[in-house]
Amino acid sequence: MSLGLHSVRKAALVLRILATFSPRGASLAEVCESSDFPKATAHRILAALVAERLVERPEGTRLYRLGPELFAFGTGISMMFDFRDLAASSLQRISAETGELALLGIRSGYDALCLDRREGINTPPDVLIQLMDRWPLGVGVFSLALLAFLPDDEISEVLAYNERRLRPKSQFSADQIAQSLRKVRKDGYAYLTFPALPGSEPKAGVALPIFDTRHRPIASLCIIVHERRMRGDALQRSVALLKRETELIADQHATRQLDGSEEESWQRAIDNASGKRLQH
Repeated sequence: MSLGLHSVRKAALVLRILATFSPRGASLAEVCESSDFPKATAHRILAALVAERLVERPEGTRLYRLGPELFAFGTGISMMFDFRDLAASSLQRISAETGELALLGIRSGYDALCLDRREGINTPPDVLIQLMDRWPLGVGVFSLALLAFLPDDEISEVLAYNERRLRPKSQFSADQIAQSLRKVRKDGYAYLTFPALPGSEPKAGVALPIFDTRHRPIASLCIIVHERRMRGDALQRSVALLKRETELIADQHATRQLDGSEEESWQRAIDNASGKRLQH
């Protein structure tokens, strides 16, 4: 690997790590612990990222967090990757047809982000996942559907990082997640049941990935229900419904990605001004 590519990958890792921390940010020690970088290496990368405004260090703190330049990048691609807009009608149809809670998830570094949700008449009142929640990839059904269809080397990288955040013997340990991924790939969908909270009922969730034109998972659609409502043929009916909607969103996304031929308003303004000058 060339020195330049190696440096880029290290910087990308630091950005992904910072994305898993709250807006409060992470200390140098936390970045070192999460990346296994020596202190001098992590500090050098962070300093370079701060200089480019990709990372910022709030005044009076020793913490680092994602910087304003990343927001500027994000707004530039928001139209191409605005899954909340693309999936709005699908979420509404799923919720209306099933009466259940429908969720939209997207990947965010080593996490999955709940980007949108629609409640139905049967939505359990105590569902833990809320709008804009971040869950480690592989934890939760909407997240599992995203992780399962990534390339193997990328899955290994995600699990290696998230292993530091997970309990080693829980249902969501890195080993348990790795075992679940094989079944998700075989079935084509993720399905999980969740123990009941005190005074509540067990829950179940089913999720399918949304693929781009390269068959890479870029988002997921999910249904969360009381577990008793997913018995019999309800699971397969839910899978069929999610498959219909994920394919529709994927088609819309592919069309939007290719639609780049329209002249932008600033170009029309220059052309108009140039034309007026020529007339004079």
